[in-house]
Amino acid sequence: MKIKCYSLIMLLLCVPCAWLKAQTYANIQTNGVTGLCLLCGVVNPNNAVNTNRDDYSAFTITAGLLGVAVQQTLIFPAASSTGCDSLVIGIGSGNTLLSANLFRGVSIQTYNSGTPNNDAQVVDSSILRLLQGSSRATVILHPKQPFDRVKITLSSSLLGLLDGFRVYYAYYHTGTPALPAYSVPQGQVCGEQLLPVHNHQPGIDYRVHAKYTAANGGLLKDTTWTVKDNDTIAVPGVVAFMGATVNMAVQAVNPFTGCSSDTVRQVYHLGGSGGLPSVDADSVTICQGGYAFLHAFSPQSSDIVVRWYDAPVGGNWLGAGNYFLVIPDTTTTYYAAGAFTCEYPERKPVKVIVQTMPAPVFAVPQEMVCDTQVISIQNHQPGLNYKVRVFHSSFLGPVADTTFYILNDNRIVIPPRITYNPLEVELYVQAIGNGCTSDTAYQAFLQGGFAGPVTVDQDSIAICAGDSVSLHAADPRSAFSAIRWYDAPSEGNLLFTGNTYVAHPSATTTYYVTAGFECDYPQRKPVTVYVTPCATQQRMLTTPAAKAMTLKVFPNPTSGEVKIDSKTDFGGALLLVYDLQGREVKKDRLGGNMFRLDGANGLYLVRIVLQTGEVYQSFITLQK
Repeated sequence: MKIKCYSLIMLLLCVPCAWLKAQTYANIQTNGVTGLCLLCGVVNPNNAVNTNRDDYSAFTITAGLLGVAVQQTLIFPAASSTGCDSLVIGIGSGNTLLSANLFRGVSIQTYNSGTPNNDAQVVDSSILRLLQGSSRATVILHPKQPFDRVKITLSSSLLGLLDGFRVYYAYYHTGTPALPAYSVPQGQVCGEQLLPVHNHQPGIDYRVHAKYTAANGGLLKDTTWTVKDNDTIAVPGVVAFMGATVNMAVQAVNPFTGCSSDTVRQVYHLGGSGGLPSVDADSVTICQGGYAFLHAFSPQSSDIVVRWYDAPVGGNWLGAGNYFLVIPDTTTTYYAAGAFTCEYPERKPVKVIVQTMPAPVFAVPQEMVCDTQVISIQNHQPGLNYKVRVFHSSFLGPVADTTFYILNDNRIVIPPRITYNPLEVELYVQAIGNGCTSDTAYQAFLQGGFAGPVTVDQDSIAICAGDSVSLHAADPRSAFSAIRWYDAPSEGNLLFTGNTYVAHPSATTTYYVTAGFECDYPQRKPVTVYVTPCATQQRMLTTPAAKAMTLKVFPNPTSGEVKIDSKTDFGGALLLVYDLQGREVKKDRLGGNMFRLDGANGLYLVRIVLQTGEVYQSFITLQK
């Protein structure tokens, strides 16, 4: 490796040496005058025969003379090659602005060992190159024959406006370029290759011929092109399933003379690129948050490696393998490329379509609520289902966490949850359809606190017409709940708020009482007040039961069956039942603490006489 590096360094160091050697400067001169002129001639003639390009010899001719010419011959140390060398002469004048017309009195001719080559020509625009911003120019010639000197002549008859003609130097440039020394890659490579030319000289072109042969011997490509003045040869790649051999042939070309070097041939190898892979499907549809396995393969060879990218060219390499797992957030196109040593230049696209389902849109109450809430999903579409989670919590912590599903309906029904404390109701809703789910929509609202069911002193009571009655109810679980009296079992009118309600019914009336905080307990307790003429009630309550004790029974009202709420055994006691007119409608002996009340709906006085003589009585409402 050290030897190779040293050789390369020496080659690069010799590049300027070769350049200088290619330019051969005139190192001897002769000059003279033709015609009669004492003051005509060449001043400082030797300044034109060295490598200092800023020194010059000056031609002098007295103005107005005719038939006078001043010549200077610049002689080279060796003769040029046949037809491939270019001659460069630096000239100028005292004029501040040069043009080709100024030099029409100057002619140039080459010689070989004193023999003219008969190629004399006047300096004109075809061979003159003016140097911008200077009073100098160069004359560039391509002699067809070998030469070892050049004669420059200034004629007085065509002197014109030329002032102080000057000759700076003359050299010839070897026109046959050196063999191009270029490098080719080792091993198998892929795609375009940049081959460096180590001995490139400025101005030298390269004629390149590349022949591509497949592994089976077939010709893939045969192409020729020219590289203009560049030290790098760009060689295109080719697509070859099993690889290719590239046979290179390079010639260096001198564009001045058209001369070229011999051909330098070298070989390198391109790796196999397989072919365009096939895929199971050009597109795959998944749900948002889901995944997909993409599958690509080669029908020609199972050995091809599949590489996955995020762009049709370039882009980022994502992974390799026939199967590729993707979890895109949005619709994305992936690209599968096949490869052996090299990658096939075309990639197969696979589009993964991500279906996004909009989250449910709904509104919840902004104020505190007490009753069942029916919440509508505003962006419902037929066929969509919903997963609903309702989470109730109070300041004491979680109360309930319920999850249920709604099938193809846009209504979420949330019944109230009966608790003393106000609740925060958190609602989570997720749409479900076509195997996909949306993001979860969340909102929350407040539900007021409920009290429990109330107790009353009496389920029914009888009063005289025109009298008032004090009805009493209480919440056994809280002394802070509000007791509310209504005139209907649901809704209706609020009559009074408080534990004791003084009623003034003109006829038999049922009142309904419940308890609540922000919300009422949903079931109201009925209390019936029977209004009868006072004489009838007084007669019913006279002796022998004037000192009767209150009989506690349930249920009251009853549909027929009555139970006595007492630890005393009432078996064998006398049962007497009276209607509101004071008529005895039933008389019987009790078998225990239960009896049956029959007859028409209404209020009845039930009196029980124990064998000990104790009397119990109560009004019972029969309501079938």
